[in-house]
Amino acid sequence: MKLEETLQLAAETAGVGTWNLFVLEDRLHSSPKCKEIFGLSPDHPFQMEDFLELVLPEDRPLVKALVASALDPNGLGRYEVDYRITHPDGSVRWIGGKGKAFFDDRDGVRIATRFIGTVLDHTERKKIQDALVESEKLAVMGRLAASIAHEIRNPVDAVLNLLFLLRTEPEGAKRDEYIRQAESELGRVSAIATNTLRFYRDPAGVTVSDLGEVVQTVLDLFSARLASSHAEVETRIDAATFVSAPQGEVRQVIANLVSNALDAMPRGGRLILRGRSVVNRKTDRRCVRLTVADSGVGMTADAVSRIFEAFYTTKGAAGNGLGLWLSLEILKKCGSCIRVKSAVGRGTVFQLSFPVP
Repeated sequence: MKLEETLQLAAETAGVGTWNLFVLEDRLHSSPKCKEIFGLSPDHPFQMEDFLELVLPEDRPLVKALVASALDPNGLGRYEVDYRITHPDGSVRWIGGKGKAFFDDRDGVRIATRFIGTVLDHTERKKIQDALVESEKLAVMGRLAASIAHEIRNPVDAVLNLLFLLRTEPEGAKRDEYIRQAESELGRVSAIATNTLRFYRDPAGVTVSDLGEVVQTVLDLFSARLASSHAEVETRIDAATFVSAPQGEVRQVIANLVSNALDAMPRGGRLILRGRSVVNRKTDRRCVRLTVADSGVGMTADAVSRIFEAFYTTKGAAGNGLGLWLSLEILKKCGSCIRVKSAVGRGTVFQLSFPVP
């Protein structure tokens, strides 16, 4: 058996479809498994136009752009993308595609001649991933609910005590003072409720928001935990620093980072949040950078390299390993990115970059 046939058999056995595009001839050759993944029979002619027709209209521009980028003689010739297709029976499937373009010099001009790659049906993996995302979102809501309940309990207890004093206080001036204090505590409850509603009822999709307000909303919800942890909080967000991202999901990411920072500082420490507009050196485009740093226990180099993996945790039984993985998925979805630096015994620094309006 030839090496090429052996590799083809191995790919078919692993459920991987292969394809080979002869660019100059505009001719696509696909393996039987590739056609099966696209819901087609082994004898279907399946050319490039058939492939693009099966890609969902919402994903088609991205796929076309990445193919064009791979075939660009000034590029790296690499192609990798997840996209959706519609089978002839109407079902939608998630496909993972990878490819590499090969170039030749023709009369001193570098042109793409071959483009080869693989396809793999990621539908089941995507379902599991979506289920994990929903599971972690519910877990985050549960943790925040516990924090909010703790926040509300203190002013409610204060109001109950003030009402008891009102029953037994004959002096009018003191009674008025108790009433003012009770009103102030009820104002705290109202503010907590307002921040909670803002957290969960943000408009769907990408919106423009003030990063300082978003960060402050998160810190308000964590105020009781911050106080009990004896953490010193330093916030430096430049005025009128606006980001273009889903507000609710951005709050969830920041809440996760703040919670992790507090976990890393069981005996107190410094929590620093800084936000400003900068120019990305790689893209030469303006973005907003948010830094979340703590002076906690820090992480080893091995832990830093794995913290965005699903189910990896440094917290033992106290963690589920989904928080940072979900945060990364949220940020990638809205065109943002995240970097981390850490040193054992010195603390951890996260840097998030958000698109600007």
